[in-house]
Amino acid sequence: MGDNADLKATLETLAATLKTLQTSVEANSRAIERLAAEPRSSSSKSSAGEHHQDRPARFQKMDFPRYDGKSDPLIFINRCESYFHQQRIMEEEVWMASYNLEEGAQMWYIQVQQDEGIPSWRRFTDLLNLRYGPPL
Repeated sequence: MGDNADLKATLETLAATLKTLQTSVEANSRAIERLAAEPRSSSSKSSAGEHHQDRPARFQKMDFPRYDGKSDPLIFINRCESYFHQQRIMEEEVWMASYNLEEGAQMWYIQVQQDEGIPSWRRFTDLLNLRYGPPL
């Protein structure tokens, strides 16, 4: 009888986990749909007048910057922040910057994750500057 109770508890836990995952996937899908439906213009008024609001941003296609840890990280950080602003990416989604770290910087980030989890953008930039920035 104990096995049936354990199996039932396991199935209930799995069902709850699946429900949580489904809710998360649905919320992400709605957020993606909202972002896709938003105009890409970076401001509500253009310098040429408001009749250009329906056009996408002039430089809509931007490649996300990459960083290998061999230079001052300030340029990488500034390019990331410009990208986030242009693409209207919210601060809690900036973990994506870690996918564009290469070589030693990627190994460093793996260690950061092991030590303290996924850092906020501000914490990430502070740690990146501490590790790769010029000495003060």
